[in-house]
This record gives sequence, structure tokens and C-alpha cells, in this order.
Amino acid sequence: MKFVLWITGLFALAVLVGLASTLNTGYAILFLPPYRLEVSFNLLIVAVILLIVVAHLVLRLIGLATGLPEEVRRFQRQKKLKAARHALREAGIAFFEGRFQRAEREAVRALADESAPENKALALLMAARSAAAMQDLEKRDGYLAQLDALPERLQLARHMLDAELKLEAKDTLGALSAIERARAISPNLTNALKLELKVRLLQKQPEAVLALTEKLLKAEALEPDRARRYRLAAYTQQLDGFAQGQEIRDWLRRVPEVERQNPVLVGRIVERLIVLGEADYAATLIAGALGDDEQATPELARELGQLAEHLSAEKRLELLKEAEGWLKQRPRDHLLLLALGRLALAQQLWGKAQSYLEASASIEPTLCAHAELSRLFTAIDKPELAERHYQQSLELALQQGC
Repeated sequence: MKFVLWITGLFALAVLVGLASTLNTGYAILFLPPYRLEVSFNLLIVAVILLIVVAHLVLRLIGLATGLPEEVRRFQRQKKLKAARHALREAGIAFFEGRFQRAEREAVRALADESAPENKALALLMAARSAAAMQDLEKRDGYLAQLDALPERLQLARHMLDAELKLEAKDTLGALSAIERARAISPNLTNALKLELKVRLLQKQPEAVLALTEKLLKAEALEPDRARRYRLAAYTQQLDGFAQGQEIRDWLRRVPEVERQNPVLVGRIVERLIVLGEADYAATLIAGALGDDEQATPELARELGQLAEHLSAEKRLELLKEAEGWLKQRPRDHLLLLALGRLALAQQLWGKAQSYLEASASIEPTLCAHAELSRLFTAIDKPELAERHYQQSLELALQQGC
């Protein structure tokens, strides 16, 4: 349709020009001594128009010829830039594929002709990360150093990558320094706080770990389960620094109630108290946990049984009295029955010990239950029963070991 309109317009213009030329009968005299030339005025108009068109075309050709070298250079730059962008894309794909050698090679190729600072930064970051993955630390540091020449707005990514790489290399001081530079640019960057949390944990700074955990939890940047694991690690580090049972007692008063109910933490506290010779206090903590369905775990019952020989007579009797309540909640807990049997055996309550141990062995035959029964029958001078349970414990030991 557009073509038809153009043709129609041109024909109309030709008709109008033809009509106008018939109406115009004037002429023009061109006098250049000794020559004199008379031409139709219409012809003169056409000649002037043609002269203008030719002059325009000649000037355009001259302009194109003059700007040809620059146009060639621009074309070459565009070609190289296109190749650089292609190399950058290939580097990104290779990086996420785990082909770090190719990723580094393509990133370096992209750097050669890239002009945009953002793309340069991206190429250097991928090259540094790839070099670190291949354990080439010299190249890694070289790429990171090149990032210093880029604009300030791109330095945050550089410091964050530096922190991650130093943390992977267990260079906690270097990682912390990079994190501080990143936080100077963006104080509330949650990812920087997460990295600092890991660094503080490696540096065994439990107070800083607890503070950072709470800060990230309030910012909803840390899942509650993960926060609980960080707290547990921090509390464990604090426990390792205590040399007396009284220090643990004072420390427990400062620990939030919800954390004191963590069965894993209770287990760690018990382990530390046993090392410090505070068996009675450890048993008190275990008893408190066993009385709570949410805290009670098989591991705690096992640890209680292992403490039996180290407890005072008063503590063993106290625990055996509490046992009735525990068994009402978990009547078929064979480890709990085993622990109570050991307590009664250590207290020389032969009847109770036999009933608890035989109940444990009937629910779940274990090497420990039969071994304790063998020890019990030996103590009360029943060698045949002692030998029978000894043989059963030996068979279970062979089955588990072979």
C-alpha cells in the first residue's frame, strides 16, 4: 500500500511540474564575456537543483572518505566488544558448571577488550573465584588487586568475595579485615554479618557469636534451627573454658531457659561436669531432662547409667525414687531401664537391679544389659546364670563386630 502511494505521489508531482513548465515561458540570459547564453528559465531551475544535488553527494562522499578510518576503528571496537561480552557469558556458564579453568580463561579474555566497569568487575570476580577453586592463590590475589582500580561502588563485591575466599582458606584475620571493609560500605549487609558469624565461631569468640546470632535472627536473616546450632556451638565453647563446677552453675543461670532445655546442650554440660568430677550435679541435670518428655533422649539415659559408679549413695537413691515417674512416661525405654539397673546394682539393691536389667534385655537384648546381668549374678553368687548372660553378651559382641 505504501509503495502504491509513493508511485501515485510521484506521478502527481510530475504532472504538476509539467503543467508549471508550460505556464512559465520566461528565459534566463547568462553573460560571460565574450559569451552570451540564453536558456529556458525552467531548464535553469532544473540545472540549479541538479547542481545542489551533485554538490551534496560530493560533500557526502568526501565526508565518508574522511571518516572512513574512524568508522573502521569503531567497527573493530564493536567487534572486539561483542567478542568480550560473548567470552563473559561463556565464563559465567563455565563457572556455574564447575569448569573453573575454562571460566578463568574466558574471564581473562573478556577483560582484554571490555570497557564497562561493571563487566570488568564481574570478569575479575569470576576469575578470582575460579583461581581460588583451583588453589592458585597467587592468581587469585592478582585478580582481586585489579579490582582496586575500579570505581568505589564496585568495591563491596570485591571485599565480600575476598572475605569468602579468606574464610575458605581458614585465614580468619584476613577474612575479618575484608568483612570490616565491606561493612564500612554497607553497615547492615546481612551476608557480611553471616560471614562474620562464621569467622567469630572459628576464632572461638562465643560472646560475639551469640550477639551476631541474635542480630541476624531479629533481621530474619537466619533460620531458627540454624540459630540454635550456632548458640549450641557458642555455649559448647564457653563450657570448654570452665575449670570448676561452680562456674558452670553460675553460667547456667545466665543461659535462657529455652536453651537450657536443649537436650544436646544438656549432654554437653554433663560431659564437661564428668570431666570436672561433678558427677552428682551432672546426674541432677540428667534427671531434670529425663523428667521432661521434650528433653529426654536415649543418649541422656545412657549417660546416666555410665555415671552410676561415680555417684554418691544419696544421689543414687534419690534417682531411683524419681525413676517411677520416668517409667510411667516411657515404660519400654530399654536404655532407661538399663540405667536404672546400673544405679540399683551400684547401690547393691540386687532385686531392683535384676528386675530393671531383665526388663531392659527383654525389650531390647543388648550387650550391656547381659553384661550387667552377668556381673549381678556373679555378685550374688549365681555362677550358672552369670555364665549364661556372659555367653549371651559375648554372642552379641561377636554379632556386632563381625
